[in-house]
Amino acid sequence: MSMIRNIAGLLIILTLLPISMCGFSFVSSMPFSYTEVFDELSLHQLRESMLISYDLSFDQNALYFSLHNKDFILSKVNDKLILHPGTQIFLADVDELHFEERGSVIYVCYRKKDKEYERAIASARGFYLDRFSDCDVRDDVADRDEE
Repeated sequence: MSMIRNIAGLLIILTLLPISMCGFSFVSSMPFSYTEVFDELSLHQLRESMLISYDLSFDQNALYFSLHNKDFILSKVNDKLILHPGTQIFLADVDELHFEERGSVIYVCYRKKDKEYERAIASARGFYLDRFSDCDVRDDVADRDEE
């Protein structure tokens, strides 16, 4: 009985082998661009930062926001999408880039090598705070048992 099971298993494997070889040859011939993967990863990191940012504003060429009590600008400089002050590069080799709002979402729209991309990066509503700090209002009322 075990000999029959072994032969049946071997026949199943032999029938699936040509199908898997066709699948491997098809997948290996597909074009794959590492730059698109790197762009998606870097934009994912940007979205994480934008989730906790506040005082967000933008125009066609730049996105202004505050993060950890520091003001930042996200804009295109020398064919790169850069966060400054400092230099954190999110996209490279960008031919054209602009920001636009649709509904309550801010999109970065860019073109690389005659291919256009649109990616959501932030909520247009965001947080609007003067700054995170201790409450400095004179007529402040304590909301817990403080003396």
